[in-house]
Amino acid sequence: MELPLGILAEAGISPGTRLLVFSDGDGRIVLRRAEDAIGDLLGKGTL
Repeated sequence: MELPLGILAEAGISPGTRLLVFSDGDGRIVLRRAEDAIGDLLGKGTL
């Protein structure tokens, strides 16, 4: 999937960043940096 560069910049995401995708309720899709999610699981915040 391609996302507009303006949206990536606004979210602080660089092109090529690995993202996780999940549903957050009716009609909502959430993208999250993989490294942030892994850091949360390990209790370390951002890696």
